[in-house]
Amino acid sequence: MITPGEKLFSFLSKQPQLTQEAALHLHEHWQTQRRLRRGDFLCAPGKTEQHVWFVAEGVLRLYYPVEEEEVCVGFAYENNVLSSFPSYVRQQPSSFSIQALADCTVLGISRSDFQQARERWPGVALFWGDLLAFVLVGIIEREIEIATTTPETRYHNLLARAPHLFQLV
Repeated sequence: MITPGEKLFSFLSKQPQLTQEAALHLHEHWQTQRRLRRGDFLCAPGKTEQHVWFVAEGVLRLYYPVEEEEVCVGFAYENNVLSSFPSYVRQQPSSFSIQALADCTVLGISRSDFQQARERWPGVALFWGDLLAFVLVGIIEREIEIATTTPETRYHNLLARAPHLFQLV
């Protein structure tokens, strides 16, 4: 059985921006492990995010609580990197939640350790930039989809884009 740390190292080793030395360094510092049960929160509104997380197993949803509703803005599953990015970057309380939809194991790297790695290793800074660009593209695509399609069409698009998500829940 592959450990969460081994999954993380495999993921980091496949990132083209990272040298083997940078991947090893990140792996050494990406060691905060949390196990979440279905329904547990990785991040809740009002908490300031201090980590970037790697999902070793499980599935999480990212959502904004709006009045009596929960507006889902995304999902994260095995081999995804996530954070409450606005809170992490601005160091302000989060306005959204990250909740486990199934039992999860996540590994985190602290903000200070990740910042030091980005300063020391140019490839880590490129990895971070590419990750943020990927997140931004996803947000733009989601906004376009929300503005131009029906909820039923969005559901079918999600089924086509990530069928494994429904098997994990």
